[in-house]
Amino acid sequence: MDDLIQQFINYLKQERGYSKHTIEAYDRDMHQFAAFYSEYTNVVPMDVRTVNKLGVRHYLGMLSESGLAMTSITRKLASLKAFFKFHVRQGTITANPVALVKSPKTTKKLPIVLSEEQIAQLISEIPDDEFVPVRNKAILELFYSTGIRLGELIGLNLGDVLFYQMTIRVFGKGAKERFVPFGKKAEQAVQRYLHRRRQDFGRVNLEDALFISNRNRRISRPTVQKMVTRLLQTISGQKHLSPHVLRHSFASHLLDRGADLNAVKDLLGHNSLSTTQLYTHIRIEKMKEVYRQAHPHGD
Repeated sequence: MDDLIQQFINYLKQERGYSKHTIEAYDRDMHQFAAFYSEYTNVVPMDVRTVNKLGVRHYLGMLSESGLAMTSITRKLASLKAFFKFHVRQGTITANPVALVKSPKTTKKLPIVLSEEQIAQLISEIPDDEFVPVRNKAILELFYSTGIRLGELIGLNLGDVLFYQMTIRVFGKGAKERFVPFGKKAEQAVQRYLHRRRQDFGRVNLEDALFISNRNRRISRPTVQKMVTRLLQTISGQKHLSPHVLRHSFASHLLDRGADLNAVKDLLGHNSLSTTQLYTHIRIEKMKEVYRQAHPHGD
């Protein structure tokens, strides 16, 4: 089973171009399933040919009883479907035992969105005196100006920022390339950061990481997550704030100001318009709230 999982992981890396973060999630999901199924069938190591629909349902039930969120269960089921689909194509097994297992129904939660005023307050309160605050302000401005994902920001090199075009080159999910415009405020913040970086660390090259730590290394995912979460909590009392809140705010504010839904889809790098349509629900909820507060019969 370990060999079969490794073949699948290699396929995700080499042919699908998935990010390190996504591949690690698939790897964890498959090893967790293998451990469960070995115990479920009392066969060690697990025999992939013995997997059936009933066993998969028992696995999903175990995950549910453990208190795992439905969204996480759905993702783990998707991992299983992809794994078995791959090995059917490889000829390891003759049929996909997970193909007909339906995903559990989940209630979609509307994403957290900050107001334009909160975003302005957030960025204005960061000082411009030391390297780290200057870098952090540039990161926040670029997040909000472009709506890129955390992994996409970390992967940026200096050569991906095309100042003459006011765009950045981003490699999204599946290593799909796209160009995203950025605004004047983001340009100014990034230029200030690069000026300070040259002062502190010397000359930079186009192939160098755009954002670095105070040790002159490419900034890490946990560093950005912790920094953004900490700053967001200073201007919002909501929980579960992450860099993705800035992506949600980017999309929502574009639609609030009349942007075309298809254009927002392309800017976000979504494959499906249905994913982007989630942000239209935010606008509807805002209108409902305004109606409830302002209309005499709103209650």
